[in-house]
Formats: sequence, C-alpha cells, structure tokens
Amino acid sequence: MLTSCWSKLASLPGRRISLTATLARLRRLIALDLTVLDDVRHDSSATVWSLAVATASMAMLGGGGWLWWVFSGFGNAGSVLFKTVLLGTLAGVLLWLVWLLVVYALVQRLTGVITPVEQLVRSAGFATFPLTLGIFMAIPAISFGVGLVALGGWLLMMQQAVERSTGAPMGVAMLANLAGFAAWVLLMSLLTTAANQLGPGPLLAESLWESISGYEVGRALLGN
Repeated sequence: MLTSCWSKLASLPGRRISLTATLARLRRLIALDLTVLDDVRHDSSATVWSLAVATASMAMLGGGGWLWWVFSGFGNAGSVLFKTVLLGTLAGVLLWLVWLLVVYALVQRLTGVITPVEQLVRSAGFATFPLTLGIFMAIPAISFGVGLVALGGWLLMMQQAVERSTGAPMGVAMLANLAGFAAWVLLMSLLTTAANQLGPGPLLAESLWESISGYEVGRALLGN
C-alpha cells in the first residue's frame, strides 16, 4: 500500500518536476555553481525541497558520525543510531533554524534591511549540502578531519547564502553568519553529553570526551 501511494505521489507532474529540478540543482552545487543559491531563493516551489535537502544533509552527517562510532568499536550502536541520526538530525535542523533567526535579527539590526525569511530559508537549505560529506567519516583514518571539512564547507556555503539572500555587505553577512554558526555549535554541544549522543558528525566525539573527563574527575575525587 505504501509503495502504491508513493508511486502515485511521485507520478504527479509538479512533484516530478520539482524533484528533477532539485537533483539538477544539487549537481550544479557539486560543480560549485553557486548561482543555484540565487535560483532557489526566487523559486517559491523550492521551499519544501530546501528543507528536505537540509534534513537529508544533516542526517548524512549524523550517519557518518554513527559509522565512525561503530567502526571504532564503541558500544551501544543501536542506541547511538537512534540518538545521533534521528534525534540528532531533528535537533540539528531546529538549531539551524535558530542560526537563521540569528542571521535575520543581526542583519536587520545592523543594516535596517528586513530580509525575506522564505528566501533566506530556501537559499540556506541548499547551502547545507556540504554536510553530506560527513558520511565519509566512515573512513577510520580520516574520520575527524572529514567531519571538520563538512562543517567548514557548510559554514562557507552558508556565507554565500546569507550574502545572496539578504544583500547585506560582506562584513555584516560574515558577522551574522558566524554568530549563527556559534549558536548552532554551542547549543548542539550543550545537548550532547556522555549519556545523550545527540551531536552529529564530529560533535559526537564530545560525548566520549565527557565520559573520559567525568571518569578522571571521579578518580581524582576518590584519590585514585
């Protein structure tokens, strides 16, 4: 039944065209054609697809972190899968929206320009695509580096999205973007603990750090 329903939905002309356009835009992003960010911000039909790209990209970052966890031989693979890929993706996307809220507020505060929110969301949604690189955290020797590259690429692509969708000067756009990124990283770090491995990608390592540091503190308090 589900397969039949999905086939009917996929066969709708509008949906098929939107999916085709989205895949074509992602291929252009792979080729570093950043005019895609201009195209989607003016395309009202791209809003849902932008959010879908953001969610899928965040999930791939989380999936890469989980594969690193498994291949490193750490336990509780099933629990960590649920936390970092499912809950972590949800938390990551919600905090990404907080990032956009910070950008919107700072740009308005510093320039007096009111940015069309839907245009910012559409452009920024496609700007999350570099996070898909996080899936290569599955390669043990370069796991953490790959995770950092994915986050760095995301930050740089978001800079382009902010500049193009707000029209703010580069300095203002950079300040707003860095403030939003800082909010995302710090809040994501607060949510990631030794017991709750919510951090996607390289942030998952924070749960291990808390476990180790907590163990060392306990030993020191016991005088061992």
